[in-house]
Amino acid sequence: MSLTAIDRLARRQHGLVTRPQLLAAGLTRHEVDGWLVRNRAVPIHPTVYRLAGVPESWHQRQLAAVLATPDGVTSHRAAAYLWGLLPEVDVVELTTPYARSPELVGVTRHRSLDVHKATVVTRDGIPTTNPLRTMVDLGAVLKPWLVADCLERGLTEKLFSLKAVDSERIRLSRRGRRGAGVIREVMDERALGSTPADGLLEVRMAALMRDFGLPQAEFQYAIGPYRVDFAYPPLRIIIEVDGWEAHQTRRALQRDLERQNALIALGWKVLRFTWEDVVRRPSKVAAQIRAALAAAAA
Repeated sequence: MSLTAIDRLARRQHGLVTRPQLLAAGLTRHEVDGWLVRNRAVPIHPTVYRLAGVPESWHQRQLAAVLATPDGVTSHRAAAYLWGLLPEVDVVELTTPYARSPELVGVTRHRSLDVHKATVVTRDGIPTTNPLRTMVDLGAVLKPWLVADCLERGLTEKLFSLKAVDSERIRLSRRGRRGAGVIREVMDERALGSTPADGLLEVRMAALMRDFGLPQAEFQYAIGPYRVDFAYPPLRIIIEVDGWEAHQTRRALQRDLERQNALIALGWKVLRFTWEDVVRRPSKVAAQIRAALAAAAA
């Protein structure tokens, strides 16, 4: 393997190479040590190096931990970040089947004997647990409400179905897996049942309506050419929730206003709530909905 081939390998590995890879490329131990002395390669972990000039990144730190750990695989919160289930992460995390794997500075390590090939894939060039295994593992390291958010992001992005997550939970719970109970609780308490949502805010609104004892509404109800978030058809009341991205352009705002006016013209009352309303002022939202239902029924 030439130096050009080493550079290509490093590009595939977020700027990283390992000592065995350098030796396999034809460098001698003395030459590798010379690279370290001259800072041509910077040690990240024992036997794992960052090539000089390559900027540091979270992906690099995560892959370095995997490369330094025999049969290590990205898991838990780190895997959730790679799959887009968590919007951000501040931990480097992996799972290994070996009890005596090396202790690495700044790395959170889990041990599991059943992290096998069927649950490991490559994401952004990094070996990681697949989305199903990741969802069950998250219950061991995150609060239930955060696990619920991850579940909804995965459903929205069509990474998995509720049925598939439940099957994975059942498979792993037979082995006493930490986290299996949390994902079961999250799925049991999901206010929308098995219906997929378009985003997290719909799920939060459904939970709000359940928690405040409001009558169950029709979800994603069709009215002519339109589909609304929630509706009480007998009372002709519509509830719409708007996330931060709802009106990012003038065209989107114009289209939404025309849609709302058309629904009002058809005799429907439309209540609209933002993320701030649903998350920060749930009791006020519930009171407004309750008052509208009472007025329509009078």
